[in-house]
Amino acid sequence: MGAVQFRLRVDAAEGSPGVLDLHRWLTEDPDVAGAAEVALVDEEDRADTLGGLEVISIVVSNLTSLGNLLLAVATWRDARARGADTRVERDGVSLRVESTDPETIRRLLRQLESPEGSRSPENSDRPGASDRPGASDRPRDADRPENPA
Repeated sequence: MGAVQFRLRVDAAEGSPGVLDLHRWLTEDPDVAGAAEVALVDEEDRADTLGGLEVISIVVSNLTSLGNLLLAVATWRDARARGADTRVERDGVSLRVESTDPETIRRLLRQLESPEGSRSPENSDRPGASDRPGASDRPRDADRPENPA
């Protein structure tokens, strides 16, 4: 995985910690600050806002950095902004960050690593195609000829 850019959005209730608080949290976290470029940016291309909407732009270079970032975001949400809609976005894919559970973080990593989906291009038209190695060469029940008795 080369350097990849993500965006973080926070939709919090008025008076609750929001994107500025999350930005401060991330820049003060040594695991994130040392492994990711974190910047607060205005997103002016949104038609549903009067002014620029602030989002956090993140650039990471490996999955470990991204995992640490997602864990830090989920921890912030649990500690400071429970109930805030906190999302990470890449290439049009927007995923809610809600849990510090390791399996949830792994699932988010898999989805963000390949935002176009988990199916490989050669199997994308086949229902039930899997991204597991060797799965495409095993016959499915429907592919097997009927056994005449």
